[in-house]
Amino acid sequence: MLRRAVRFLGNVVSGSPDEEEKYPSLVLLLENPISLTQEAIFELAMEVWGDSDKQGSIERGRHGRLWTVCISEVLFGFRGGTGRYRRPRHEANEVRQRVWDRHQAWLEVDYPNGAKIPESEWPGCYKLLFLMANHLWGENCLGIYLPVQGVTVPNMGELIASIRWAGTNGTPLPFLHEQEEREA
Repeated sequence: MLRRAVRFLGNVVSGSPDEEEKYPSLVLLLENPISLTQEAIFELAMEVWGDSDKQGSIERGRHGRLWTVCISEVLFGFRGGTGRYRRPRHEANEVRQRVWDRHQAWLEVDYPNGAKIPESEWPGCYKLLFLMANHLWGENCLGIYLPVQGVTVPNMGELIASIRWAGTNGTPLPFLHEQEEREA
């Protein structure tokens, strides 16, 4: 109980979310902070996930750093902060650790309704999140952290090339692959 209270206070002070939340999420670890306004987030979300025939909406969360975007009846969360994103352990790989050592800000993109679906269906959720990450990917993005899996993917150029590099250099990525449906 005391441990949970201390973690909660640490999250409030740092702005980093609670690591116990279990839904598809990715965190862009940034060299420099970026400021995304309500309008910019909504425009970006509509560009990435929107459909010209569908409506969307955006609302600011209670704590001011969280934005909830609804596109085509699907909810996404955006949360960002300056400073370091909290994580439970040191990276064993020097390239991955360098991402953590150099980052000064972060931007998290969540699929919170993923908590209501089986983890076997999460690869589809991650595909949507990676579409957004691809639009935000650039020199300022040092890498991506996937909190539920505890996986860090350093920026090695293009996003797909970075994911491939991570997969061939010891990062377990099975959660990104959809399980094949077996016919009866």
